[in-house]
Amino acid sequence: MDDPIVITGMGALAAGTATVDALYAAALSGESPADWLAMPPLEPIAGIRAPDPDFPPGLARHARRLDRAARLGLAAAADAIGSAGLAGSMDPHRIGVMVGTSRGPIARTLEMVRDLDQGGIAPTAVAESTLGSMSGVICQAFSLGGPSATIAATCASAANAIAMGAMHLVTGDADAMVVGGSEAPIIPLLVAQLRAAGVIGSHEVARLTCRPFDSRRNGLVIGEGAAFLVLERASGAARRGAAALARLTGWATGTDGGGRTGITPDGEGTVRVIGRALSMAGLEPHEIGYVNAHGTGTRLNDALEARVFNSIFGVGNGPPVSSTKPITGHCLGATPAIEAVICVQAVRAQCAPPTSGHQQLDPDCAIDVVSTEARRLAAKAAILSTSLGFWGYQGRAGVRACRSTDAGLDRANSAPARDECRGTRARTGRWLDRPGADGPGGSRTR
Repeated sequence: MDDPIVITGMGALAAGTATVDALYAAALSGESPADWLAMPPLEPIAGIRAPDPDFPPGLARHARRLDRAARLGLAAAADAIGSAGLAGSMDPHRIGVMVGTSRGPIARTLEMVRDLDQGGIAPTAVAESTLGSMSGVICQAFSLGGPSATIAATCASAANAIAMGAMHLVTGDADAMVVGGSEAPIIPLLVAQLRAAGVIGSHEVARLTCRPFDSRRNGLVIGEGAAFLVLERASGAARRGAAALARLTGWATGTDGGGRTGITPDGEGTVRVIGRALSMAGLEPHEIGYVNAHGTGTRLNDALEARVFNSIFGVGNGPPVSSTKPITGHCLGATPAIEAVICVQAVRAQCAPPTSGHQQLDPDCAIDVVSTEARRLAAKAAILSTSLGFWGYQGRAGVRACRSTDAGLDRANSAPARDECRGTRARTGRWLDRPGADGPGGSRTR
C-alpha cells in the first residue's frame, strides 16, 4: 500500500479499566477480574463489567437517556479522538465513524417495553432505541460528517467496522475514521439466551470461568466494554504532525457456511478469510509472530480454532497464541476492537499477554499457548487477531499489520512498559515492524 493506514489514537473502557494503558496492564497481569454479578431473576453469573463512563459537561448532554452500550462507546471514542488530537486539525466533514455492535441498545429497548406496559413512551425513545444511536451520538457529539454507520455482524461486528473504516480511507472518502465497537450485554435476557445456547462457562471460582484452550474449559465469561481507534493515511497523519502508534496493513471479512451458531468443522471460511488478510498485507504465514485468538473458552470453538491455526501454520510450526477474553470477558460485537487495542499495545511493547486460567493444554488444541506469563515478541513481530461469530461471521481487521513509530516522533504516546515480559521465546516477522525495516509497510463458536 503506497500510503499505509496508521493508528493515531485509541480509547477503551473494558476489563474494569478506563484507559488503554490500564487495559493492557490487566491483559499482561494474567489475572481475570471476573466476579459474581447478581442477575435476578436468574442465578448470579460470573462477569466482567466496564467502569461507568465519566463525561465532562459538554458530552454529558449527548449521553442523556442513551443505552449503556452507547454511553460506553461515546466515552471510548472521545478518548480515542482526544489522544489522536483530531479536534481542529482537519475538516470534521472528512472524519467518519464506524461502530460494531451485536445487540446495540437492547437494555434501553427493554426499558421502553416496560414503559409501554405502564402507558407511556418518551418522545426521544424512537431515536434512543436504534442501532444507529451507537454511531450517531459520536457523530453528533463531535460534529463529524464523514461516512458513518453502525455495523452488526454478531461477535465479529467491530472487526467489520475496522475493515469498513479502513476501506473508506483507501478509497479517499474520508481523511480519518473513528472505528471500534461497544456492547453492554450483561442483562438477564442475553445471559439467559447464552445459557440456553450452552456457551456460558461455570466454575466455583469466578475468575476461572473462562479457560481458553485448557482441557477443563467449559464456556465463556460474559463482559461489557468499548474500544475505539482512529485510523488515518500515513501522509495525512504526517501533515498534521500526528504520532502514529502502529500501522494497519491487512484486513479481511467474510462468512462461513457452518450454520447459525458456528463454522464448518474444517474451518474453511476462517482459513479463507485469514488467507485474504495475509495476502493483502503481503505476508506469508511463517511471518506471523503472535496470534490473539478468538479463544472463547467453549469446547468446540477452541478446538476448531486450533485446527485452523495448524492448517495455516503447520502442526508444531505455529506462532505463540493467547486469548485475552478471560481478562475482558466476551463483549460480543465490541470484542474485536478491544482486542485490536491490546494488539497495538502488544506490538509496541513487543510483549504478548498470557491466557488467564490456562493450565492444562487440551490435546485437541495442539498449539503454542502463551499460558502462565507474558511472552517477549521479536522486535518486528507480526500480529494476527481472529474474530468469529454466530451466523458464520468472520473478521480479520483482524489481521493487524502495524509498524511502531520512532520513539522521538511518538512523544505523546510512549510505548507501554515491557517489564512484565519475562519469557525468552520470540518469533520474527515483518507485519508489525519498526520504521525502516524491510517489508510491506457446524460447531458453536460464540
